[in-house]
Amino acid sequence: MNRNRYITTLIAIACMGCNDFLEEKPSKTSSIVPETTDHLEYMLNNYSTFSEEANQSAIFSSDDYGLYTELYDHRNATYNIQMVQFATWDIENVANQSSDPFWSNEYKKIFTANMVLDNLSSVSGNAETKERLRMESHFIKAYSLWELANTYCLPYTEANRNEPGLVLKQTTSFEESMERATLEKTYEQIESDLSVALQMTAELTMVNGKYKIWRVGLRGATYLDATEAGFPPKLQEQPSVMFGDQPVDRVYYSDAALELHNELVDYNTEMRYSNQKTTYTINSGTSEEEVVEVLFPYTHDDREDVTDRLEWKEFYWYRLLYNSSWWYVPSRELIALYDSQHDLRYRYHMVTNYSYAKGLTKPAYEYPGWVFFYDDCLPSGPTVAEMILIKAECQARQGNFIEAMNTVNILRAKRMDANAGAEIINLSATSKEEAIRQILEERRREMPFTMRWFDIRRLNNNEDPNDDVELSRKFYPYTSSSIRGNEAPVTYTLPKNSRRFAQPILSSEIESSQGRIQQNTY
Repeated sequence: MNRNRYITTLIAIACMGCNDFLEEKPSKTSSIVPETTDHLEYMLNNYSTFSEEANQSAIFSSDDYGLYTELYDHRNATYNIQMVQFATWDIENVANQSSDPFWSNEYKKIFTANMVLDNLSSVSGNAETKERLRMESHFIKAYSLWELANTYCLPYTEANRNEPGLVLKQTTSFEESMERATLEKTYEQIESDLSVALQMTAELTMVNGKYKIWRVGLRGATYLDATEAGFPPKLQEQPSVMFGDQPVDRVYYSDAALELHNELVDYNTEMRYSNQKTTYTINSGTSEEEVVEVLFPYTHDDREDVTDRLEWKEFYWYRLLYNSSWWYVPSRELIALYDSQHDLRYRYHMVTNYSYAKGLTKPAYEYPGWVFFYDDCLPSGPTVAEMILIKAECQARQGNFIEAMNTVNILRAKRMDANAGAEIINLSATSKEEAIRQILEERRREMPFTMRWFDIRRLNNNEDPNDDVELSRKFYPYTSSSIRGNEAPVTYTLPKNSRRFAQPILSSEIESSQGRIQQNTY
């Protein structure tokens, strides 16, 4: 199979509820034995298990995240030591942190999928339901493996194919090997799981006029480059994977997904500010004391009410990036990418003076935060917007840059102020290179924090030197436990070929495996 790995992900949606059966946690001593396909359905209906991704590399390590001495000076608690370690690509201290939920949570999802697969032959239920559950489970495994590989492994290249990949758990047995397969074997496993998912035929499901998107199905598709989230390094290479009687083509698969589901949220008519007023007192105790109002989008209102998230119609599959610090600090570079007057994503998501909500009020320090679903969650699963951007980038890289701009402008028509002129709403390009640059910038505007880290990894390992991204930050020095804010700032860098693009696995995970899990080498 082509080493560029045209990974095909098929996603659709079904809806169901949860059950007390889910309250029991699988363990070596568990007496819970699934008896029916309904029991297996309950496992996969637990959207809270599968939806959340606490990927700290994605949040803190890219150039979308702002790590600034000024913010720290105004409120030391703006950054904790763990955030700083991820933001400065610190492998030693990250490996020795007390917790990193991403590794364990993704393997929990894989464990649940394997539990379904292990029990399919023994439970009662019809054959059609069992087949659907089998296909869903393989998709879940593939998606989690892909996320893990893009976090803990080096980018997939010919040179890296024999580098350490992932632990490939195929069953729920605690006796199964914990050794890491090669990177090549890891992507072969992803492809294998996805080949099963390709057989699904489920349509998107609507209940009361709303899409329900926490269950996986198929018929629409996008491909994911095995190296990263979107595009193989060699786009002109003849495809070797078939979808039915159709060869895998980059544009074909994004089109297939869009044929399944292409609804975009129109920010002109469907977005609004919250009806709840949020006020803060700034410069307290001084002559400049005043009460100011901070405007949040309505999706911010209630963290406990997940309705808006579950019914967000752009999702193909419900996944959310979760930030326990509750502040996606946008870098100045990211902020500058927006047309602050006309881009409605800036208006509704880039919350002005979000720093007041985080306590930077004495004295006041004005700085925005990126907000989507409440303070802590951003859409990270595949969406209609991402499919459009994938299609546009593929068209541009294939030299069809005029078509590429037409494609990306489909998205911008729903994101830019409709009262702005066409010359503002629509992007244009006079060359392939200009089109690619503008589309990559649009990816950042549309999906900050969620895809940028994965994008930087793939962009630094394709054949276009124009895409290269070298990361650099200036911040205070620190120890394993504290930030030295009284010392002169130093510069931290991450060159394009650094092995530090692979996040280290927690030392505690390696110890619990009795050394069978191999740590990354740097």
